[in-house]
Amino acid sequence: MDPYSYVAGRLPTDQRKAIRAFWSHFEANADALDQYFSSKMTEITTDPSEVMAALGSVSPELMWEFGPSDRGHALTVTAEWHDDNRPLARAVHDMAPDLPRWRFHEVRSGESDSRVTADYFAARFGKPLALTHIDTALGRDGRIDLTARGQGNAKTLADQALQAASIVLGEEVDRDWLGFIDGAPTAKAGIFGRLRQQPAEPFDAAGFAERFRATIADAKSQMPQQPYSAVPPDNREAILFKANKIHSDHRRCDLMTFTTSSETYGHAVLSGGRFSSRCHSLHDEWFLYLRIPRTSDTPFDDVSERGAIEDRLHDALSADGLGGMVAAGHGQEAVYIDLAVTDVALAVERVAQTLGGEIYADAATLHFLDQGLQRLIIPAAPDLLTLN
Repeated sequence: MDPYSYVAGRLPTDQRKAIRAFWSHFEANADALDQYFSSKMTEITTDPSEVMAALGSVSPELMWEFGPSDRGHALTVTAEWHDDNRPLARAVHDMAPDLPRWRFHEVRSGESDSRVTADYFAARFGKPLALTHIDTALGRDGRIDLTARGQGNAKTLADQALQAASIVLGEEVDRDWLGFIDGAPTAKAGIFGRLRQQPAEPFDAAGFAERFRATIADAKSQMPQQPYSAVPPDNREAILFKANKIHSDHRRCDLMTFTTSSETYGHAVLSGGRFSSRCHSLHDEWFLYLRIPRTSDTPFDDVSERGAIEDRLHDALSADGLGGMVAAGHGQEAVYIDLAVTDVALAVERVAQTLGGEIYADAATLHFLDQGLQRLIIPAAPDLLTLN
């Protein structure tokens, strides 16, 4: 189980009730919608927008889009740019009925490269396409940075690169991999300071998609080739980061030192930017961290005390390949242990069982790193683990 399904399964009862009501309403109108999309008969008056208005009772921020599928039709209900709604969109997807003429999705798929022309872009976004080329580069945090080139200003080019990437790559790849985007106008200043326009070039969507996929392959080649459960922490090279430049609004802003075997993971965590587990694992591992406050009873003045907990957690999780220790840090207010796990629900229970009875367990908490999940705080003590 991934963290989005873990959180989706623990949504409040009223939200789950609203989701069931929406799907009941949709199912009652599914045949009429099928006829609307399949028939050219003018007397069919079903309005898809009116049917989908019921989704507003779940959340007015969820977005929807109809399209074709191998069954006939597809409906995508997505959080779009509202990352905090990703667990809600997952719950909508997981609670969808099985209807013979429908497929349901929680992310938009990519368009065919050949469709993303200047005319298509202008029709979809209401502005002419100034973008002519997008360069890709692997960032030190594991995400893929873009440099947008064309004849607009830097902001316009960056905005259009984001839109083009979302269309060409699809929403899932966009979320998992897209990093910093910069604009680099190709027009040059003339002798009197005016912009000298270069001949316009068509945007090569297929070339961009190929470069992006190649950069993903490069990123994967640099990831750990074994799951963290398979390599004892003592058998890894350790990289020590000093967190003296960490931003004040970082979720672990009290960090003083941070140690990990992956330089990319260290940069991703300490930067405080968007985080995706897909950028750091080839083995369907999801990353979270344990926070244990430093108190007068458990000051953790000796790093070896934290190390003993790291070893216990790694042994407990790796015994059956459930996960392993990734990194650890010492902060002024707390100590932190980062974990990579394959099944979030089982791993949370295993951590709680491992810490049970310890003096610090009641104050310890678990936190997800992936985007849209940062606000969730999970008690690490077994008797406090009541999220249902």
